[in-house]
Amino acid sequence: MSDFSHRLTRYFRRAGAGSLLISLIVHLILIVGATVYVVSSVREQRKANFQGGSPASPGPRQDVQHKVQMAKQQQNLSAVTQRLAVDSPNAAVSLPDLPDMPGFSGGGPAAGSLGGSGGGAGSGVGSVRAPLMPLFGFHEAQPGGTLVGHLYDFKQNKAHKPTRDLAKLGPAKLAIQEVTEFIKKGWGPSSLSAFFKAPDPLYATQIFVPIMPADEAPKAYGVESIVKPMAWLAHYKGKVSPPATGAYRFVGAGDDLMAVRLDGRLVLDCGGSKGSDFTGDHPTPPVYGYDFNKNEWLMGTRGGFTVGKRMDLRAGEFYDIDIVFSEGPGGLFCAMLLFQQEGVTYEKDRKGNPILPIFRVADTKTEKSDTAPRFMENGPVWRALPAPKE
Repeated sequence: MSDFSHRLTRYFRRAGAGSLLISLIVHLILIVGATVYVVSSVREQRKANFQGGSPASPGPRQDVQHKVQMAKQQQNLSAVTQRLAVDSPNAAVSLPDLPDMPGFSGGGPAAGSLGGSGGGAGSGVGSVRAPLMPLFGFHEAQPGGTLVGHLYDFKQNKAHKPTRDLAKLGPAKLAIQEVTEFIKKGWGPSSLSAFFKAPDPLYATQIFVPIMPADEAPKAYGVESIVKPMAWLAHYKGKVSPPATGAYRFVGAGDDLMAVRLDGRLVLDCGGSKGSDFTGDHPTPPVYGYDFNKNEWLMGTRGGFTVGKRMDLRAGEFYDIDIVFSEGPGGLFCAMLLFQQEGVTYEKDRKGNPILPIFRVADTKTEKSDTAPRFMENGPVWRALPAPKE
């Protein structure tokens, strides 16, 4: 026995313990001490050598494993966040299911929690812009409401035979005569029923056609092989509501003829050739002499863009609107309709004319042209009821 054991033995003998009991106690103490020593040594070895593989082929590092795992998650996320495109703003969209990812569960609380909060802000109505409109309109009705347009040819009837007044008057005077009759007879389609009508309508969200060749209208309606670019008329109609309650005036110009009726009242005749007995209500000034290329005819006949009659309108109420424009002899043509609201201050051009917004019923981007005046970009948008099916 060691000195430590002898000392313990002498101690227990003095205390009165027998030799057997003393031996058991001493061995028990030794066993417990040895056990504690072995367990401590094993734990230290595991902590230092916890890695797989041999020294020649070390196991994967923890940070590498993390990067691989995150890359897999990112790949799954990219499939979810692909950009979605739809043909129509009102089309139904089916979103893909989210992939399974660690830390997320479909039902009930997740093992972990994500703190914080998210939020967003948008402009609401008009935050998504409508597509760029073809000059004379779309071939299909657009979500949110449009004006429905039809093209008529004063030179031929439904059977494609020349009309009786064509040879006598010629296309220029024929157009003035028929537009005047159309307005006098209350703007009814029946007064145009004798003439050839393009089979398909167009759906417009604005009327803003810069000066250009007159054959663009028959092309837009798909009848350029049937309708020569002279003595034709386009008629657009719908139900519209102003951006805000207030007093408004239409401001426009047309080559050769253009007129607007709102709520059963003629409020503007702005063609270089007049198609009615329209007289303004003495606005000041009665015309705006905008400066742009090829505007000599408009300036010489009407002095520029004509300012229409005052209209007191309420937002949320819808008013019947009719817009007609016509080309007589052929050549160049235009039809541009702006508006202004009384009490609103507008930026002015170098000649002092107000830079006005385009009359439009959708938040449509309009391309600038050197054969049209400057206009207010991102101006107020009118509302329109959906076009009826034809």
